[in-house]
Amino acid sequence: MIRLKEYNKDEQKISFISDMPIGLANAIRRSVLDIPIMAIDEVEFIKNDSALYDEIIAHRLGLVPIKTEKTSREIKFKLKEQGPKTIYSTDLSPDTGTNLKLPIVILDQNQELEIVAEARLGKGSEHVKYSPGLLYYKSNLDDDILEFVHVDREGKVNYDEEELKRKNVPDEKIKEIKKLNKINEIIMYIESWGQLEVRDVFLKAIKALSDNLKELDKAVK
Repeated sequence: MIRLKEYNKDEQKISFISDMPIGLANAIRRSVLDIPIMAIDEVEFIKNDSALYDEIIAHRLGLVPIKTEKTSREIKFKLKEQGPKTIYSTDLSPDTGTNLKLPIVILDQNQELEIVAEARLGKGSEHVKYSPGLLYYKSNLDDDILEFVHVDREGKVNYDEEELKRKNVPDEKIKEIKKLNKINEIIMYIESWGQLEVRDVFLKAIKALSDNLKELDKAVK
């Protein structure tokens, strides 16, 4: 069962409450790194008069989110600009497909930057620049209670009453904690960096997990 908690289309964030086992939630979280994502991998510098080394600019370009389509395998980007101006990710040609305007470098008077960059598909398990976003979860408890207890993989709530008293936790709060036995729900949070729609980050993570399990099934037969 899944209940939507929050969905922000503009910021590409979503959260929902689910009764899925923690082990499954963690497997989905880890599978985000197995989603194929497009990112700049090679940069050829034709001219760079800026104050930044080639390597720094190449690193920044590698972290620019690129909209990832099913048919995309490789994309070549070009950039040729002259100062004074600030170079943004939106100056790349063709367009990266996102609405993000990320600063790359500042060019002073008479400084020039000309590059050819090549993007390819990769996975976050290979390099973080191929990560499509962030997915994490926590037990469905108020934060002011969660900081004083530990919820294990089975959802059982554990706490040390003596430690709670040493931390001067109010008696009313301790009574509230004592009433807790097992938490069967988690809150999952997902945020997209821009390469995929936030809902697709979740769906593709599930598909990646399913594909990995199929490969494992073949390997053990």
